[in-house]
Amino acid sequence: MIDFYCWRSGNNRKIFMMLEETGLEYTRHIVHLRKGEQFAPDYLKLNPNNKTPTIVDRDGPGGEPFTVFESGAILIYLAEKTGQFRPDDRRQWFTTMQWLMFQMGSPGPLFTEAGYFHEHAGEPDMAYPEERYVKEAKHLLDVVDKRLGESEYIAGEAYSIADMALWPHLGTVSRFGASLDDYPNAKRWFDLVGARPATQRAASVIEEVRNEAAAAA
Repeated sequence: MIDFYCWRSGNNRKIFMMLEETGLEYTRHIVHLRKGEQFAPDYLKLNPNNKTPTIVDRDGPGGEPFTVFESGAILIYLAEKTGQFRPDDRRQWFTTMQWLMFQMGSPGPLFTEAGYFHEHAGEPDMAYPEERYVKEAKHLLDVVDKRLGESEYIAGEAYSIADMALWPHLGTVSRFGASLDDYPNAKRWFDLVGARPATQRAASVIEEVRNEAAAAA
C-alpha cells in the first residue's frame, strides 16, 4: 500500500498516472496547500521542502516503510519497485533518465514561469521576463516536437516514466500563448498518451482532488 500525499498540480498528476498504470494500491491524502498544511510539523517530517507530491511505501526496501519526495524520484522509485515502465536495457534506461531529467529541469519549471509572466505581461517591468520565459518555453516545445518526430515516445519506442513526467506539462502550454496544433509531433504524442485508460483514470482522480480541495477551502 502506498500513502500518497498529494495536491492537484501537474507534478501530482504524473504520480497518479504511474499509480494507475502499475495497479499499485494507494490511499490519497490531500495536502491543502492554500490552508498551509504543507508546513505542518508531521508533514515536514515526510517532505522537508514543504511541497507535494510525497509518498510513503508501507512495504519499502527491507519490508520497512520508506518515504520518497520529488516527483521524478517517486517515478524512478515506483518503476524500480514494480519493474514497469522502465527498460531493462541499460542504454535505453539512461536514455529514459535523460528525458526524465529534461522534464524536471526544463519544461516543468519553465512552463510554469512562462505562464506566470505571460499572464502578467501588461504590468510594469514584465515585458522582458515575459519575452525571455515564453521564448525559452517555445524553444523547449521545439525540442520536444523534434524528438517526437524521431520516436513514438519521448525516450524511444516504449511508453515510460519519462512520458508520464512530461505529459501533464504539455497540457499547460496555452497558459503562455502556445498551441500544440503548431507542434504536430508533440500533438500526436499528447493525444496518444491522453487516450491511455490509466491517463484518463488519473484525470478523474485529479478532478476529485480539485473538487475536494474546493469544498474544503
